[in-house]
Amino acid sequence: MKYVELHGRSAFSFLEGASLPESLANVCAAQNIPAMAVLDRNGVYGSPRFHMAAKKTGIRGHIGAEISVADDSCTGNLPLLCESQSGYQNLSRLITKMKLRVPKHSSVAAGACDLQEHANGLICLTGDEHGPLAHALRVGGAEAPRPERPDGRGHASHLDRPRPRQRDEARNPFLQ
Repeated sequence: MKYVELHGRSAFSFLEGASLPESLANVCAAQNIPAMAVLDRNGVYGSPRFHMAAKKTGIRGHIGAEISVADDSCTGNLPLLCESQSGYQNLSRLITKMKLRVPKHSSVAAGACDLQEHANGLICLTGDEHGPLAHALRVGGAEAPRPERPDGRGHASHLDRPRPRQRDEARNPFLQ
């Protein structure tokens, strides 16, 4: 099974990603990585450039965003992948709604009702150390309730597992 990065960030995610979208696509092609997802924080900033570069290099470019969530039921960052055109439309609407709610250069965050309203066509991953699964495990351990899917149809079902022997696995024994 080939490795596919589903939680990459471009240089458009300030202090979180360092590579331009075109470089990400070129490295994937050079390393025979068949696909990659670019999930910039609270926006699809690098996605258009990454999508075009992925087409040129012959890899499959997945589009999404890592959305900040601040709500009683969930706090952290949700990695959302678009599985269809309606997913991309809903992600764009969700980001627009978040950003129109606050003054420019302020912290933005979605609520659970926003996620439920715009969940169609989106896949929610469990996230990294700032995601809902890691948060639930920190506060409640293995017996903690699992995070709900953004569309309200049960629990999140897509596990975002890091590559073997990375620092996250040492921190999170539940993923071994």
